[in-house]
Amino acid sequence: ELSACGRKEVERAIISYTDFRHRNDKTVNGDTAGGRFVVSPLLRAQQTAAILSDELSANGSPCSFITEDRLEPDRDPNAVFALIDQAQAQRVTELWLVGHNPLLSTLLGLLSDGELHSQPQLATGEIVELEIEWVGLGCATVGYRA
Repeated sequence: ELSACGRKEVERAIISYTDFRHRNDKTVNGDTAGGRFVVSPLLRAQQTAAILSDELSANGSPCSFITEDRLEPDRDPNAVFALIDQAQAQRVTELWLVGHNPLLSTLLGLLSDGELHSQPQLATGEIVELEIEWVGLGCATVGYRA
């Protein structure tokens, strides 16, 4: 379960990220044809998703979530690559993944640098924005991390 401190970290992270998006003239695309939120079924990820939903709704960007087993902590990153590929085939332009370490840190390294442990491990509640045109090793550019 998320602690009170963990909840505050998530709230601060999403506020900081939405501020970044607004400064760069980007809206958060959570509940439109182009946006999708996918969440691990584990409790802390579900609680994080609820906080994201509340914060984004308060900022005029309502969102809903899809629960996905492929985002559990010890899953194969290739399964998440397939998930991203699927989303691209469905013309999803903004995909949010709410999950856990070590999986998300591993994905960050593989997508951004093509290496397992090339990036510092993600912190609890940390948000990373990756720009991806195709799915593969080293295909992503980090647009935001905090």
